[in-house]
Amino acid sequence: MEKLVYELSYWINERWSIREKRAQGLPPPWSRDRIFNSVRFCNVHREDDRVTKWVRTHWNRADDPAWRFVVARMINWPDSLEELMDFTTPDEMLDVMKYRRARGHKVFTSAYTVSTSGRKMDKLDYVFNFVVPKVHVERYASLEETSFWLSQTDGLGSFLAAQVIADMKNTVGHPLHTAPDWWTWSAPGPGSLRGLSWFFCGEPTGIPANDYWMRLEDCRELVDPRIDPSVPRISNQDFQNCLCEFSKWCKVKYLGGHVRNTYNPFSKDSQ
Repeated sequence: MEKLVYELSYWINERWSIREKRAQGLPPPWSRDRIFNSVRFCNVHREDDRVTKWVRTHWNRADDPAWRFVVARMINWPDSLEELMDFTTPDEMLDVMKYRRARGHKVFTSAYTVSTSGRKMDKLDYVFNFVVPKVHVERYASLEETSFWLSQTDGLGSFLAAQVIADMKNTVGHPLHTAPDWWTWSAPGPGSLRGLSWFFCGEPTGIPANDYWMRLEDCRELVDPRIDPSVPRISNQDFQNCLCEFSKWCKVKYLGGHVRNTYNPFSKDSQ
């Protein structure tokens, strides 16, 4: 256990250190860790990730309807979203994205997996005709309640729903920006459960979803004192993302596994 306590806190501290060195304009590599120098990891704080910064700056507005937040994360590709910025209805957006696809341009992100949930239909039709019209949030009393409303949307999984909630709560002026559970709420996902399993069991399985909250609290109690004081406070949603990324790090280190998103600190895209 002591080893994994060290390693999770090390992952958080090292990922933050890499971000800081890049921000200061220091030359790569920003880590001596071979895994950090070959695998693309999200930041400790989701708001520091490249796509999230673009979405927050160019797309999200406090008075946007919930479905626009959903579109942002189901597409999750700035070049596509930029083409949609001036359109106000799902039908218009569908036409624009089909035209973009017909021109041979990338439409969806490669970071998230957006499927049609087994339905034999065009993915764009699925997003704009099947999922988006069903998005409804009656009120924004808390992150937990908003999660309940979004989970009623057929086709919107818990992972994407949580990403949408994170966008809402980080949009200044949105009702969730001052939600009472801003720091404490999160929802279990496959990646964070794998991270907790690595932490408590030393392998990628072992922690079931119904043990998530108890294990998350136990994990934070052990790890938080080891996090460098220079790292800004981490919400439970961000800590959950850290667990997901930590599981990738463990997969490479202990299982010799490969990950989809490789990384080269010397490439232009990484500068």
